[in-house]
Amino acid sequence: MKQLVIAGLFLALAATQTHAQINAGEQKPEAELPFTMAQVTTLNLPWRIAFLPDGRMLITEKVGNLWLVTQEGAKTPVSNVPAVLWKGQGGMLGVYLSPHYAKDHSVYLTYSEPGEGGSSLALARAKLTLGQDSASLDGLKVIWRDGERGNGGQFGAAIAFSPDGKYLFLTVGDRQRMTPAQDPNQPLGKILRLTLDGKPAKGNPMAGKKGAASVPVIDPPKDTEAAKTAPVVKTYTFPGPNLTPAETWSSGHRTPYGLAFAPDGRLWELEHGPKGGDELNLIEPGKNYGWPLASYATNYNGVPIPSPDTRSDLTKPVIYWTPVIAPGNLMFYKGAMFPQWDGSALISGLGSKTLNRVTFDGQGGAKPAERWDVGHRIRDVEVAPDGALWMLEDSKTGGVFRVTPTGS
Repeated sequence: MKQLVIAGLFLALAATQTHAQINAGEQKPEAELPFTMAQVTTLNLPWRIAFLPDGRMLITEKVGNLWLVTQEGAKTPVSNVPAVLWKGQGGMLGVYLSPHYAKDHSVYLTYSEPGEGGSSLALARAKLTLGQDSASLDGLKVIWRDGERGNGGQFGAAIAFSPDGKYLFLTVGDRQRMTPAQDPNQPLGKILRLTLDGKPAKGNPMAGKKGAASVPVIDPPKDTEAAKTAPVVKTYTFPGPNLTPAETWSSGHRTPYGLAFAPDGRLWELEHGPKGGDELNLIEPGKNYGWPLASYATNYNGVPIPSPDTRSDLTKPVIYWTPVIAPGNLMFYKGAMFPQWDGSALISGLGSKTLNRVTFDGQGGAKPAERWDVGHRIRDVEVAPDGALWMLEDSKTGGVFRVTPTGS
């Protein structure tokens, strides 16, 4: 019976994507901001915020730190953080509260883990212990890792928990290597669906299947065409069974920095394109989202990439941006301060220095609403328990901003 229910869910989700693609790249910013940004403190390359129930924040710095920050800007370093390889796009990346935080006080971290031959994405869980003037991670354990290591950025490293609190969805970027996103034996370029302990979840599209015992590792090539014949720099052999197929929920992703469930239970993902082609995707199990086979973009060096319109076997984005906004993250708003935005998604913009709102029709469709020029490279936007927005600036002196309605 459970298998029939899961199969029915897959069919229902697959039936939703019948909407035409929208290019929001040329959207102009609004003339005025409906909110005020108040800088509370600064951090060194802040990456992600996780709000505690009392309104305090855990904030990661890409350089390797984790801070406990009050809404007044007082900062306490969190001890016992894991070592990271801060290089390029790697470092200390995501921090997320367990869906059962009230009981287990657990937090999840994603980061580039150092090791022989380069870095790899790691997912760890630890108990957060708070003292009067202290904070620490206790019993930290890596529960999933990509052991390939090697060169390249684009780690992904975003987490979303299923609405029922039973499963963890993890985005794994392609590490700028491109072709692994289409290799079912490698986790790169995939969205994984795991248990809260980091194991393959039951009901995944390839549940129970194992992959090849070893996989080739390449360095980032100059473009998608060069990737097809890139030389193998080493071969990685998995220390045990290769569980990648059993973990995989979707494939064909490039730089998946945003992942969030909408109020209706649908899962949405946001990723960078190359020269054009940032994407907002409705994530459906077993679907292939095309990278590097197709994109509404070209390579950075101008080498063409086939359009998704030429590949009916690949799933197209619902919204794409050409020119790009260079997105930082994706979240759905629910709160008291901006009730008119309830159910909307907010997208932070790095290259565009914007905050972007997207609305949804409840049937798998989405369309751009407003774009606001905020004058800062925004890495993360999150909602606090009181409904205020908080934004992180991608800078070595990155501002931490509290955002409230104008005139409030």
